[in-house]
Amino acid sequence: MASLIPEYNYDIFISYRQKDNKGDRWVSEFVNALKVELEATFKEDISIFFDENPHDRLQETYNVDKSLEGKLKCLIFIPILSQTYCDPQCYAWQCEFLPFIRMAEEDRFGKDVKLRNGNVTSRILPVRIHDLDPEDIKLFEKETKSVIRTLDFVFKTATGVNRPVRANEDHPNDNLNKTFYRDQINKVANAVKEIIMGLQTEPAVSEKEKTRHGDKYQEAGIEDKKPEPERSFNLTRRRMYSGMTFIALLIVVILFYPRIFKRDKFENIRDPEGKISIAVMPFENHTGDTTLNWFQRGISSLIINGLGSSGELAVRDDQTMFEAMESMDQVFTASISPSVARKVAEKSRAETYITGSYQGRKGLFRILVNLVDTESGKVIWTNKVEGDLESPEYLSLADSLCNEIKDYLEIKALEQKTDFDFRDAYTKSPEAYRYFIEGVDLVLTSEYESAINSLKKAYEIDSTFTFASFYIALAYDFSNLSDRNEPVNLWTQKAYNAKERLPIKYQNWLGLWYACLISLNPEEMIRYCNLLEKSGIESRILWFDLGVTYVDFFHQYDKAIDAFEKVEKISQERGNDWKYDRYYNGYCEALLMTERPKEVTKIAEIGLMINPDNGWLKVLKGSSYAMLGDTIATGEMISEIKLILEKYNQSKSVEESVLGNMYSLAKDSIKTVEHYRKAYNLDPENLSRLQDLVWSLIRFEINIEEGLELCQKVLDEHPDLTWCLWMKGLALHKLGNHSEGLVLMKEADEKYNAYFKYLKDDIQEAEKAIASQKNN
Repeated sequence: MASLIPEYNYDIFISYRQKDNKGDRWVSEFVNALKVELEATFKEDISIFFDENPHDRLQETYNVDKSLEGKLKCLIFIPILSQTYCDPQCYAWQCEFLPFIRMAEEDRFGKDVKLRNGNVTSRILPVRIHDLDPEDIKLFEKETKSVIRTLDFVFKTATGVNRPVRANEDHPNDNLNKTFYRDQINKVANAVKEIIMGLQTEPAVSEKEKTRHGDKYQEAGIEDKKPEPERSFNLTRRRMYSGMTFIALLIVVILFYPRIFKRDKFENIRDPEGKISIAVMPFENHTGDTTLNWFQRGISSLIINGLGSSGELAVRDDQTMFEAMESMDQVFTASISPSVARKVAEKSRAETYITGSYQGRKGLFRILVNLVDTESGKVIWTNKVEGDLESPEYLSLADSLCNEIKDYLEIKALEQKTDFDFRDAYTKSPEAYRYFIEGVDLVLTSEYESAINSLKKAYEIDSTFTFASFYIALAYDFSNLSDRNEPVNLWTQKAYNAKERLPIKYQNWLGLWYACLISLNPEEMIRYCNLLEKSGIESRILWFDLGVTYVDFFHQYDKAIDAFEKVEKISQERGNDWKYDRYYNGYCEALLMTERPKEVTKIAEIGLMINPDNGWLKVLKGSSYAMLGDTIATGEMISEIKLILEKYNQSKSVEESVLGNMYSLAKDSIKTVEHYRKAYNLDPENLSRLQDLVWSLIRFEINIEEGLELCQKVLDEHPDLTWCLWMKGLALHKLGNHSEGLVLMKEADEKYNAYFKYLKDDIQEAEKAIASQKNN
């Protein structure tokens, strides 16, 4: 039986370990039950490849690649995740799971599919029949490059039972997971239907053919953008974030500590700045209820933000903990052993760390917390709180823990409470908070569309949840979703309207975004940049954010380089280069703008090790060689750039435009105009090519009259084209008609819903010229 979609041999491929189908033949029974459920779910027949007979499996003498090519050419891959499946040496892992990932990434749909409801999910649909070890979770997530999400068929009891749930259980209510076989089968069938309907709706574009929003050079990583804000007329708050492959986005808080003790009994656990530094680890779930696993991160996140509001503590934030654990190949969302927790604390340079666990069942849970000295590994304080995690009381539990910790450390008078009120900033709905934690985790793994969907669910449940609206803005801004400018502004405004509910650290960062996106107030932008700099931030994403702001909004390239160097310093302290390759793009551009081409080569090489397919870094590297006058190296880079563009079937017009970008960054105006002119001549109907040529002719003053003539030609057909009004006004100003030029540039400024430093500077220059004429 063929697949519902032509060119595929099966709709579903079932992958499993043979040892999991012995005895009661659980896998075979699962497949039979699924077939029946699928018949009731689909009008059409669904084809399933299930290799039930172990003697039918591929043998060592077979050509595995060729044999698998037909068997694995399916729409959906269902691995049966047991205690033995995640084994790199086993047949199912080596010959089915990993090959499917490779094939899916190369086929016409790609590994992920957009569902009809707008969510994105994977074509890998894991079914879990045992609780998995953290090492297995880490291995699975490493290969799939996404957070594991399973449909669970696990029967677990308080007495330690951990086995696959059966169709007919003797004591079904003993299952702590509260899952029932028939219901789970129905969920699998529904998930299959969602995926197949999504595939039938989604245009067939492979992973390597998918273009980014705003990009024209596809997987090559080369963007159709220029080094100056005026060139990117659809400039967003984070234009250099496009195509981001690595996570990173939360805040580390380190506020200065006033020494208030006459006798410092905590001297040994203070950092060099006199603050008590704390890392908070994910908590361990001892309830036996896997549906409460999200609280592993949920409790730690509440404590991080609760303690982080104190000016006397240096609390390592989620992003720092994520990066520290990632550098040690640990899963951020899973609990960790005491020995690993100590190493993570050392990696994050925290003098103390908090570990904990929670246990209990419906209505009554106990949270245990330990404060540990990192150097000695000794527990220096322990406590517990009790309450209902599945009710609004969870906020009071976390609030109480924070107060207990702060009281113990004697940082404030015992009667003084935490200055950050969970009940204001967080939701009273545990369900909304669960979606919030899920969304934040997805942001950290760069799964932005799924993150947005989860965060929106949190906000829909509780519209007063300020944190949710703030992170929705963050996720939109870091994503490549089309038309993201409007939602970024919308959610930034919503969060800003309730900013007083957030801790001060988030208020300052949100204030910067509000000033850049909505109020367009440069004085406020600078004020918030200064506040964030002085806060002792150690988060790489925030320092990168400051660097981008200094480049895009102020052209203060030296300050931008200082911020990028701070990122580099943090990376050295953590013992690994940052895997966010767009950071290297921004760093190299700032270096070129300050004419430091030798340093560009070094930074670009690091970035290309992170992502060898980053074509824009090769353009920047070519710019550095051109600026150095090294014609041989420049020629070699041009050849590499052309190969990338040929690989992705880009036109000669695109090629010439990219080379124009390269020479523009190298500040070679003659060659810039030369290549932009060639690009325009090859594609004269393309307004982007015309824009490039007009900009270079007028800005570099190569031929202002020709640039003005081309502008007028465009305005005759498109009288409201804003960039053309700007360029015409600039040309008139440069030709001596300052008044008319000023009027046009101000008209363009009013039309733009963004802050462009170059446009502001052009207007100011024309105003000075007019004032000078009056004085003379």
